[in-house]
Amino acid sequence: MDTKNLQKGSQAKIASTGQIVEVKRVSDHGFSVVRFQTGGDYMILNDRLETVEREEVQH
Repeated sequence: MDTKNLQKGSQAKIASTGQIVEVKRVSDHGFSVVRFQTGGDYMILNDRLETVEREEVQH
C-alpha cells in the first residue's frame, strides 16, 4: 500500500481544504492520525493527504 512518503512527524496537506497538519502515525491499512494546528488528533485516509515539500533555505 502506498503511503505517499508520509512519515511520522512530517507535515502533510489535506487535499480538499489545503490545511497543513502534522502526521502523528501512519498505518499500513490506508489511514493516518494527524494533528491540526488548532488542536485535536483525527484519523484521515492517506489518499486525502498530500505530502508537503519543504523549500531549502540558504543562509
